[in-house]
Order: sequence, then structure tokens, then C-alpha cells
Amino acid sequence: MVQVDNPVQLAEDLRKLGLEASHEIVYGPRGYQEGLEIGDEFFPMWELKLPENQAALEVLDFGAIKARRSGEWSVAPPSIRRWP
Repeated sequence: MVQVDNPVQLAEDLRKLGLEASHEIVYGPRGYQEGLEIGDEFFPMWELKLPENQAALEVLDFGAIKARRSGEWSVAPPSIRRWP
């Protein structure tokens, strides 16, 4: 099982498996989001923790996680995006 509680360790583990991965913090107008940069794509921790992404995360299919994003996807978690 892939553990997403420690993104720094997760990025290191993914690099050991040959993935281009790094721990990143992205700043924006409503604060920051911690996550992983896989290749040139940012995956916030809230997205990696979604139950519907767990199967893809287990097999390290970040393309499948990205494919689940809607056209309105944002780096901010859904609850923050609804704020005025």
C-alpha cells in the first residue's frame, strides 16, 4: 500500500522506483498546497488521498489520476474552490 502521509518520503520512494518525482509546495492566492511533482505534473496531496484514486496510486498510474480530473480541476481542494 502506498502511504501518502509523508510526501517527502513518498517522493524519495518513487525516485528509487525510477520515477521523476519530487516533493513540492505550490503557493497561490488562497494559501499553499503540498504535493508531488511527477514529471512536469503537480499532484496535490488532497487529490492523491481521494478514495477514487487509491487503486491508480497503488499501481503508480498517475496518468489515470490526471484523467479523472474534470475540466474545472484546480490545485485547490474542492471545498476551497467554492469560497467567494
